[in-house]
Amino acid sequence: MTSLKLPPIDTAKAQLTALVIGALALLVAVILGFTGHAAGFFQSYLVSYLFWVGLSLGSLALLFIVHLAGGSWGAIIVRPLEAAASAVPLLALLFVPILLGMSDLYPWVHAEYVASEPTVADKTGWYLNVGFFIARAVIIFAVFSLGSYLYRHLSKRQDEDESTAPRSGYRMKNLGGVWIVVYILTMTFAAFDWAMSVTPTWYSGVYPGIIMAGQVVSAIALVILVMVNLAARSPTVDRLLTPKRLQDLGNMLMAVIMFWAYLQVSQLIIQWSNNIVETASWYVIRFSPTWLGLAAFILFFGFFAPFMILFSRWVKRTRRALATVAVWALIVQLLNYFWFIVPGFGRQGFQLTVLDVLMLVGLGGIWVAVYARALTARNVLPANDPRLVKVVADHHA
Repeated sequence: MTSLKLPPIDTAKAQLTALVIGALALLVAVILGFTGHAAGFFQSYLVSYLFWVGLSLGSLALLFIVHLAGGSWGAIIVRPLEAAASAVPLLALLFVPILLGMSDLYPWVHAEYVASEPTVADKTGWYLNVGFFIARAVIIFAVFSLGSYLYRHLSKRQDEDESTAPRSGYRMKNLGGVWIVVYILTMTFAAFDWAMSVTPTWYSGVYPGIIMAGQVVSAIALVILVMVNLAARSPTVDRLLTPKRLQDLGNMLMAVIMFWAYLQVSQLIIQWSNNIVETASWYVIRFSPTWLGLAAFILFFGFFAPFMILFSRWVKRTRRALATVAVWALIVQLLNYFWFIVPGFGRQGFQLTVLDVLMLVGLGGIWVAVYARALTARNVLPANDPRLVKVVADHHA
């Protein structure tokens, strides 16, 4: 086993390519937005934004989990998770267009709508109002940025000072439980505000859990893809990414997909059994003939197919096969955001617009460029992490 002090991975080409493609896509989207497609611009922006911010926030949550859980399988994926979490400040800046487009996204902004909906009027007085919405967003991003900075700072200290490395590791482990609770509380408000309030007459306490589970699914899928790619470029990572550790990642992906599906079904049963117009109507729209196809696709190919495939030990221990499932999981999560959000805008059926594609590519290009830069800025493995140090010691014993 070679030293864990590895040369940085060269991502300069990936950074430049992603940045150029992303910037061009956003430029074309802005031009279309200023030429009569303003509402569609902000709606497409919100769906894509929720997907990309979910990758960073899900990675941050998974970072807390792997430090709390311990194990060498968690240690080897720390850097990809930290790189994704480091994009949180950028995503705070990219939230500004959502604030600018609130009148096109959230009906509760309009006084005439509030006056016609007594249930919404009750919410706007103390919660759903522009000032408090912005204040909550500032607090949410401040909390997530703090968590990202704290763990990256402690991880950097662990890399640089071998004598205090175990202490830094224990501190990250001990703080993990607290930060998981903070993530759940903070993300609950974010899900209510950014996504659920698109339909302000509707409410579900399970909804934030579905969003959070989807974020972690996306984060695990991202990590699998990145680790497979790193293993192809680094002999040390290749040796550490054993079939057993790859299987651990596959098992975690399967478990979180199961939990995500369980929450989806639980919400449907609770909402439908209420037999109340304000709650059941959310599903009536999404189960209408124009949206039913996408709903069925998410059910059968978003849960049953990957669930059955991931039962295979061979799939979970084979890099290319598991990477394929990971790509599929990301696609399903994107479609789920689309199914959750877009019907609330009154769009008739599942149909991708040019703006949908441009926003996905544009925000994605910027995100990937930032991610690639963060990944290459640090040692690709936590050099003094006691979990990996023990693995290396056992290998040479």
